[in-house]
Amino acid sequence: MNSAIILVLLFVAASAVRDVYFGEVFQRLEFFAVVLTAFSLTTVIFLSFVIVRGRRQIAAMRAAWREIAVTNIGTAMAWLSYFLALKLLEPAVVNMLHIGIGPVVLVALNLAGVHISGPAVVRKSELAIQAGVFLTLAALTAVVLLQLSGLGGRSTAQNILGATLALASGVFISLTTDVTKRLNNMGVTAEGVLAVRFIGIVLIAALVVVLGSGGEKPTLPFDALWPVAAASLVFMVLPLYALQLGVQRTSTVSVWIVISLSPAAVFAAQALDGRLVHSPYTLACILAYSALALASNLMRKFETQPA
Repeated sequence: MNSAIILVLLFVAASAVRDVYFGEVFQRLEFFAVVLTAFSLTTVIFLSFVIVRGRRQIAAMRAAWREIAVTNIGTAMAWLSYFLALKLLEPAVVNMLHIGIGPVVLVALNLAGVHISGPAVVRKSELAIQAGVFLTLAALTAVVLLQLSGLGGRSTAQNILGATLALASGVFISLTTDVTKRLNNMGVTAEGVLAVRFIGIVLIAALVVVLGSGGEKPTLPFDALWPVAAASLVFMVLPLYALQLGVQRTSTVSVWIVISLSPAAVFAAQALDGRLVHSPYTLACILAYSALALASNLMRKFETQPA
């Protein structure tokens, strides 16, 4: 197993714990204060790195200000939607809806003549697989609405909102991914992208916290702040950097083969959260999705290999 795959596996494992941890934290701490703490730390660390060791990046960033602005908008919408969904739904459900809907939307847009990354031929086999993925996402949404997931006590309105937010986060992040690739092509490194892509969400969270409209508590007490900061470092900052390094060192298809394991990893990590119960219905949807996603990515990998 090469180092790139190990890095992506570390990202998947850490992200699984992250989702379960923040899903629980959002039940007891003010939402936007947690978001501000988590993403401020990421921004400060990588922005400091760029200023101290990557000053050449600043010129590249200035030239790519439009792409950076678009990335910030998409990233803010994606992560706010994702974290709000974690507040409402079972983490494994949120994760699967998030990563599953992106390829489905991109294939649908391509068939409609809208090409995000340039024209591409959609094979019948890929179309069939993505149709299957869509059905697994629909089935998982039904599991949530029928109160059969691992997190009960939610109203129908909360479940609908949570599923909508999880799906929206996947759409936003898939549309933003191409822009971050353009940033790399324009000379902005992985560290540079991580230094600037969360500025928008930090400003939004800071504004809400300052205005005092973020929830029951306007700020986080220190005894609650430092565990959130530490968890952000271990489960967000380092894994995001590991993912960026993994993407640089291997093919996109190989990365997505590993990431397709993410919902199963989150489901396993849910054993750490006493709020959640084991749902065989959630697990069945995850296994079906994982098989389809793995088949799709393996098919792409074989198609890109020389004969």
